[in-house]
Amino acid sequence: MSAAIQLVNQALIEAEPVEKRLDIAHNNVSLFELAHEQRLRRALSYIAELQAEVRTLREELARAERTIAQNETLLRNAMIREQELRTEMFKNK
Repeated sequence: MSAAIQLVNQALIEAEPVEKRLDIAHNNVSLFELAHEQRLRRALSYIAELQAEVRTLREELARAERTIAQNETLLRNAMIREQELRTEMFKNK
């Protein structure tokens, strides 16, 4: 357990402040590259959101299709039953 505490404490001590990590001279990264990475992260996040929305919409579509199929079956059965009742009614006249 003390080893874990040492690792965590060591990580905190070795962590650089944000200003130092974003220092262009320190990282040899241009402002354009930082902006590009941020845009890329934002785009990837947006893509993930859209994929989740597509998945949800596909699930809803599948549910709606199943409901429609069930309703069509019920309608077909009702129409068949109606025909049977009409036939029976005309036989009895």
